Amino acid sequence: MSRCLPLMPIRGRSVVMTLLLLLLSAAAGSLASPADAAAVSVDVERRGEAVVIEASTRLNSSAATAWRVLTDYDRYGDFIPGVLSSRVVDRRGTTVTVEQSDELALWLLRMPLRITYAIREFPPNRVQSRATISTLPPLESSYVLTPVAFGVRLDYVGSIGPGWLLLGRFEQGALRRGVVRQFTALANEIERRGTLAARAD
Repeated sequence: MSRCLPLMPIRGRSVVMTLLLLLLSAAAGSLASPADAAAVSVDVERRGEAVVIEASTRLNSSAATAWRVLTDYDRYGDFIPGVLSSRVVDRRGTTVTVEQSDELALWLLRMPLRITYAIREFPPNRVQSRATISTLPPLESSYVLTPVAFGVRLDYVGSIGPGWLLLGRFEQGALRRGVVRQFTALANEIERRGTLAARAD
């Protein structure tokens, strides 16, 4: 595992703020091509002192397959851009602790980050997590699976708490691109496994 660089608060719009907003988006990977990418919608906005991220997509997969991919934490490094390693370090029933080593790419810089996720699973359709990294504010997230005609809808809501600077246009754009990247990768993996499951039946 690579060590996390010590990131200290800086006044003004800063690289540190950008790295925080890229917490979801280890930007080492590229966006999926339009030919095989699931169609996703992403919205980022400030609500009070929090930054709220919402994403949604409709997938050609069963809810059971989507749940297996969503909770396959040990394999996130295989299909999520920028995740170098991901492993479950503790599991007690439906409470899971996951450690991830990510790499954030910012222009020509590559910065390693170590992130700890405290996860609660609510089978078969909801996952809640709290991501913490060094001195940065936590990221609270939830995924919800909803069966729909001919597939399943995947909804994500993430909230970055107060304690840092206001979100500018540049940071908001970086955050949105990162969410699209990782959410699309997750959606594509669900559809890929859904196709394999359908062929096996």
